[in-house]
Amino acid sequence: MKHFTDEQLIKKAKRKDKSAFSEVIDRYSDKMLGYLYRYVGDYQKAEDLTVETFFNAYKRLKTYTEMGKFSSWLYMIATNCARKELQKRARSKEVSLEKPLGVGAKEDINLGDLIADEKTRPDYNARQTELKELIYSAISKLDKKYKDVLLFCDVEGLSYEEAAKILKCNPITIGTRVRRARIMLYNTLRRYGYEF
Repeated sequence: MKHFTDEQLIKKAKRKDKSAFSEVIDRYSDKMLGYLYRYVGDYQKAEDLTVETFFNAYKRLKTYTEMGKFSSWLYMIATNCARKELQKRARSKEVSLEKPLGVGAKEDINLGDLIADEKTRPDYNARQTELKELIYSAISKLDKKYKDVLLFCDVEGLSYEEAAKILKCNPITIGTRVRRARIMLYNTLRRYGYEF
């Protein structure tokens, strides 16, 4: 089934082909887990939300139309699950010590580059760990509309058009928000002595 497109697998899954939906889970589980972890900052909760995302997607398969990409539809479900979790947390005042973040301050720097594999030098590792924590902290303090676009575009690598479909707004709005969020994060990092 690995040679089928997402849309072909979804058609099969709509006809109750469980192996087709299992293939969809195999294709997207790591991406969803990574995205949800960065969104909620708790690995175990992200695992639970990943399961919830696929459960909700399976329940709602009949509502999926091929007008948009399947991955955009799945990210929208994951985002809704994550938002509900964060709202629940806010009500219960649960605090995570590992808040997820990500940032790109200039157009030529992406978040993956900032948080990627660390070098072997101890001083470099310490500085990178400090930077990663600062980035996570800064992103967690962003308004939801800026946090969402950074996670979708800089971390998950979605296009502005894909992010716009998920967030139900114009791609130009997404681009504007990404630029503003990057500037906010860049300024935060500069205040702490980081120059890019």
